[in-house]
Amino acid sequence: MIRRRPPHIPLRRQIYVGCEGASEVGYAALLQDLANEARLAVYLKIDDLGLGAGDPLSRIEMAVRRIDLQRKKRVTPAASFALIDWDQAERDPQRAESARHLAAQNNITIIWQRPCFEALLLRHLPDRATHRPPDSSGAVRALIREWPDYEKPLERAALAQRLDLDAVLRAAAVEPELAILLRVPGLLA
Repeated sequence: MIRRRPPHIPLRRQIYVGCEGASEVGYAALLQDLANEARLAVYLKIDDLGLGAGDPLSRIEMAVRRIDLQRKKRVTPAASFALIDWDQAERDPQRAESARHLAAQNNITIIWQRPCFEALLLRHLPDRATHRPPDSSGAVRALIREWPDYEKPLERAALAQRLDLDAVLRAAAVEPELAILLRVPGLLA
């Protein structure tokens, strides 16, 4: 009897993505879908850091603990990221600086959403890539003008109806930290 050799299945590199809340979780899931469509051998380990953590430092501390738990299971992410609102960092600059320092010590790239996730979403839309609302309420108003049926939190399916790879690349062109995240799995050259 001839035994067939199983097909070669490439190992998928894990990329850790810590998310401030449900909206960011949906966005990271959209990125996973785009990586799957491009047949990239990556797996985004999406982690909601919104439960039990209230500011950038506590979120980074939580991310560090969760990444350490992964390592204990012999799974080390190829890269680690955290999506965090900038307006929270502005409330307590000392804790934000501590978050930056802790993230750097643990090879976590913080993707600062300036001033918030809605502003980052706005930069995905045509002719809005350079739009920089001054605060979170201005960002929400500007986004709703462009995306009238927007409501928080958006899940991956709702995001996918409006955002595609071109939209993500448009935002990455003006968001250097987002560009780093997209380069790791190969969504951006």
